[in-house]
Amino acid sequence: MKRHFGILLLAGTLLAPPALAQQSDATDSLGSVATENPFGRDRNTSVLDRRRPDYAPVPVRLGAFEVLPRVAIAAGYDDNLFAQRTDKVEDAYVRIRPRVSLVRPSQTLRLSLSGELDLLRYADRSSENATQYTLGGGALYTISRSDTLNITAQHGRYSEERVSPDSPTGIVRPNRFNLTEGSAIYTHVFNRLRVRGVFEFENRNYTDGETPTGEVVDQDFRDRTTLTGTGIGEYALSPSVALFVAGSINQRDYRERTGPVPARDSSGFELAAGSSFELGRKARGALRVGYLRQDYAPAQFEDISGFLIRGELAYFLTSLVTITGTIDRSVRETGVASATGYLATDATLRADYELLRNLILSAGAEFEKRDFGNIDRKDDRWRLRASASYLVSRRMALRADLQRRTQDSSGTTPGRSFADNRISVGVTFSGL
Repeated sequence: MKRHFGILLLAGTLLAPPALAQQSDATDSLGSVATENPFGRDRNTSVLDRRRPDYAPVPVRLGAFEVLPRVAIAAGYDDNLFAQRTDKVEDAYVRIRPRVSLVRPSQTLRLSLSGELDLLRYADRSSENATQYTLGGGALYTISRSDTLNITAQHGRYSEERVSPDSPTGIVRPNRFNLTEGSAIYTHVFNRLRVRGVFEFENRNYTDGETPTGEVVDQDFRDRTTLTGTGIGEYALSPSVALFVAGSINQRDYRERTGPVPARDSSGFELAAGSSFELGRKARGALRVGYLRQDYAPAQFEDISGFLIRGELAYFLTSLVTITGTIDRSVRETGVASATGYLATDATLRADYELLRNLILSAGAEFEKRDFGNIDRKDDRWRLRASASYLVSRRMALRADLQRRTQDSSGTTPGRSFADNRISVGVTFSGL
């Protein structure tokens, strides 16, 4: 079945959730836009997906299990910690991220567990310190040659960055929230026809903020549970081209409340059609177009609808250079109290260069346009990023990271406009 197009990426991103707005820096692991090759075609391998057995961490065998510990340590500097246009505050920080994963390999039932602690400590602004964690698990059950079931679950506590448009200004500490999510994906293959059903669950619980004078800044209005069901059908015309149709429905339920911001309950759907393809040995990708809509229960909130487009294209300039572009348009929830949500349009362009087998250079640009519903506000957000990863051995990797993030907000009720620069260097130790 390798010749047929695998649509894990398409299922996973049909309703792309908003980013957690956590800090990204030199502790990030080396990875690509997709966590695996979603196209089932291997005439080319991207720079980040290429196997490097001489530098791959070796897990510890404990009976039927494989255990892989890891710790990433970085030091960094941020020149606009509170994301302000003027009166910028700068600070240095240290970040430590220990992680351990436990895997039971099996051709029929693969089980996995993982846990990560994320400690962020600033030199002068201790109010920005964060202790985050993530616990997760999964089971991949190969029922037969034609049927698979993949179940995942994850829970964590996170801290929202000040640069996030959803983060209110004037609070003493960044927003904290708990996130619990899970998914179940069932796939069945009929020769050239593949169908997939996806169920996703997400629950978010935010902690109220506080001003320097002790006034409570309500964040409970953001607490919500989201249920999403997705169906995808795909037909392979040839080993290089497949056509598919996809549809999803969602229910977003907010906690019952009597405050000034009513519960922003809504239901929505997406309908799309598209194709996955491989263009010789130079490119492969997928593109879908369609229609999306989100209907809000409160009468004072406007519904959001529009054109849907989502896709990814990997271009193999040479065997050592991979250029990847993505685009995504979806309806997302917001922390801006007077808005329903926003229509987000994201586009990214990234180049990865394997200068040496163990030295990878990357540069990219990300653009996000937020068009808020119910209020006159538009945000244009940019992130320019360059990084270098040097794989010293199986057990150690060095990384340097440089980022510039900007936001330009316009309208009669605009948000903040700012520019923020961050630089960091780090080391990752894997295995024992």
